Amino acid sequence: MLFRVFLPLIFVGLWSSAFVTAKVGVVYATPFAMLLVRFTLVSLLFLVMLLAARWWQRRRSPHNQHDSADTTPSVILLTALVGVLLHGIYLGSVFFALSVGLSAGISALIVSLQPILASVLAISLFSERLRMQQIAGIAIGLLGVVLVLWPKLGGSMPVLGLISVTIGLAAVTGGTLLQKKIGKQIGLLPGNIIQTVAASLFFIVICSTVETPRISWEIPFIIALAWQIVLVSAGAYLILMVLIQRDSMAATSSLMFLVPPVTAVIAAIGFNEPLTLFSLTGFAVTSAGVYLVTRYKSA
Repeated sequence: MLFRVFLPLIFVGLWSSAFVTAKVGVVYATPFAMLLVRFTLVSLLFLVMLLAARWWQRRRSPHNQHDSADTTPSVILLTALVGVLLHGIYLGSVFFALSVGLSAGISALIVSLQPILASVLAISLFSERLRMQQIAGIAIGLLGVVLVLWPKLGGSMPVLGLISVTIGLAAVTGGTLLQKKIGKQIGLLPGNIIQTVAASLFFIVICSTVETPRISWEIPFIIALAWQIVLVSAGAYLILMVLIQRDSMAATSSLMFLVPPVTAVIAAIGFNEPLTLFSLTGFAVTSAGVYLVTRYKSA
């Protein structure tokens, strides 16, 4: 019971911290170059974890096969596509949108529509039926996000950035749904290795074609990069894969509603960004919406 309660909370905290550490990292590096280094190192980390896990399993059960999951070429290719969608296009689009001047508030607001889009698509793709409480929770969660972000929505909106973050919304939705469909056909660590290698190859292409890579290896950048590698990519993404396999699409996706307000709290502590009563009210409303969606299973 405690595991079911605290695992989503840990995920939200780690996922939210990614935006704050990214804010630090892009000061010292171009966005795609930072993402390329991140996912290259994450791939190596996952490989070490996989080899260690298989060594330990052979030591404890030398006569048992380590993995009986279906790893056909089609599953491998689809897993790679999940990596490109979740790690490559989604993160790349958001980072690019911020780099061309789209505000963080607008970016977070658009991406936070992912639970609604994913839940609606899951009805037809996975035959999930939402209860009235879940539908109400989605609506309340969206209202809470709007309340949190409303004071930050001023300023111009570059069309290119708006298009980019919308592409990111489509990518994270598609990647989450595809992972829901194929996640049980491949082991967690092998699947994540394939995903991060695919993302690394994606960013190699991007850095070779549309960006002139730049990295200044100063202490704040190294700390931000290490945080994203160990706690976000190796922590939050692994938890996300577990949650996707364990819970309904609506329940998992609804956790994304908590990311913007939690990010605002972290930024208020770490960067002295103002956190108003208006924002705190939105946080409470969002929490109530997420509770309704995750409290009741889909029919």
